Amino acid sequence: MSAGSSAPSQPASTAPAGPVSDALSVSSGAHFVAVARARITGIPDVRLDRVEALRASLDAEDYHPDPDAVADGLLKEYTPLPLGS
Repeated sequence: MSAGSSAPSQPASTAPAGPVSDALSVSSGAHFVAVARARITGIPDVRLDRVEALRASLDAEDYHPDPDAVADGLLKEYTPLPLGS
C-alpha cells in the first residue's frame, strides 16, 4: 500500500440478529443415491469365497471352463453393441 492510502474498510455485517437454524432438503433421487452408495460400500471388490473356490479347482486340476462360454463372454465384453440396440 502507498503511504497515503487507508486500510480497506470492513463490509457491514449482514448476519440476522436472532438465532439461526440451518435446514437441508434432499430430493428423493439424492436420497436413493445416498442409500445405494452406503449399501455398495459394504460389498467387497473381490469375492474372496469365489477366488478361493477357483484356486482350489485349479490346484486340483479340476477346472475346465467351457471354451464356447469363455469365447462368448470375451465377445460380449469387448465387442461394442450394434447401433440401434
